[in-house]
Amino acid sequence: MKEKVLVISNRAKDENLFKQILGSKGFDIVTTPILERIEDILSNDNFGAILADYDQAGDLAYSWINLLQEKRSQSCVILYGENKKAEKISEILQSGVYGFISRTNISKRLYETVLGGMENRKAFIEILGMMNTLKNVNESIEREKEDLRKKNQELSFINRLTTEVAYDLNWSLILPRILNAGFLDVMNPALLGMFYRIGSKWNIAFHLSEKEINKKIIDRLKKDMINKFFSISGEKVSIKDTDFHLYSSGIKISSADTIPFSKQIIMPLSLAGSTLGMLAILPKNNEKLSDGKMELLTTISNILAMSLKNAQEYQRLKEMTVKDGLTGILNRKGFQNFIQKEFHRAKRYHRPLSLIMIDVDNFKKINDSLGHLAGDLVLQQLAGCLKRSIRQADIVFRYGGDEFVILLPDTDIEQAKMLLKRVLSDVKKHTFEWESNQINVKISCGISATGELESHEDEKDLITKADTRLYSAKRTQDLKYCMA
Repeated sequence: MKEKVLVISNRAKDENLFKQILGSKGFDIVTTPILERIEDILSNDNFGAILADYDQAGDLAYSWINLLQEKRSQSCVILYGENKKAEKISEILQSGVYGFISRTNISKRLYETVLGGMENRKAFIEILGMMNTLKNVNESIEREKEDLRKKNQELSFINRLTTEVAYDLNWSLILPRILNAGFLDVMNPALLGMFYRIGSKWNIAFHLSEKEINKKIIDRLKKDMINKFFSISGEKVSIKDTDFHLYSSGIKISSADTIPFSKQIIMPLSLAGSTLGMLAILPKNNEKLSDGKMELLTTISNILAMSLKNAQEYQRLKEMTVKDGLTGILNRKGFQNFIQKEFHRAKRYHRPLSLIMIDVDNFKKINDSLGHLAGDLVLQQLAGCLKRSIRQADIVFRYGGDEFVILLPDTDIEQAKMLLKRVLSDVKKHTFEWESNQINVKISCGISATGELESHEDEKDLITKADTRLYSAKRTQDLKYCMA
């Protein structure tokens, strides 16, 4: 039986769009205009999801949500409309809505949001069923609403956290990303800390919710995190060998004991029996965390451990792969290792992956007129220029001869085009000079992205598409052919 989706909107265009996106996926789309009373339609609990136009419904949507909650509906509610400020979106999500989709992102996010919302709602119903057996009828109605709101907030945070960091390869700003996912909304500690290693470098990162803290507390927590890591893993780490990052502003370091220290909680970031780092919090007001909060903290540590393992493996591959002797960047063998790994990761987790192939125009003329040493200098300086132009998670390779490749994980075709423009600008600004002779260096490029591939195509097709566009651009000397 097809899963029904109710669309509440006065716009026929919305109905056509949702039928196009969800109808092709096997959903049965039912539409209704926004009426003064549509309670009878909403009470029909045959809908897997309810999509409502928030621009037209406004605050009326909240009364629908309350009705669905009172009836313990198994439908998940998703609102959509024009872009809203973060504060308004937070208010919408806290009302019991599973998600809010901006109108410009409907085509990209609708299907996965509906699927996630249905699974999310099923989990809530199971939780409610267990709660009903433990509470008497009079208490359960009020407590159920509050517990559902909190659980909805926590599950929404877990969903956002997973999206933000679970497969993140760049941990340089991991703590801000955890905070951006809504950590303080579900835990709200006085201090959040992390201890982890990327490559050979250990890092300690703190975020402070308070405006004042005793330096001794920071130093003690650093020491305790490292000591607990040693007690679990047997690996010794010196505080002097760690980089410290404080992601808080306006903090006053004082001699007063502004944060009670007795209730610190330090948890390992462990995966498959291996301890990779530590997660620490200091609860506010000497608070003891409930079993539910401790369970949530355990889930958070598991997600972070998976992300950290991915980032460490990514760094390990970068360090292990053979480098090109001339330019110092990764060579073609390194590219083959990375493209296979990143393509399968992108396909498995439905993440974008883009590729830029670069070739030096008329490179043979440079060698012929100035000599091979001049050509080598061009390749070395071009490699350095490319490395400075890309982001930390991107990787540049020498593909062979005067060809280079930039691999862009978690990057779609439009983002790749923006980065390419920066690369071209940086190369154009760079001065290539050999023995007082200025060398005119121009490059041709070709872009491809996984979003363009058919389901049966693989990383070889991704490379071929970029390579074809590269040589089309080279033949025509027209930038548009590299992005076609």
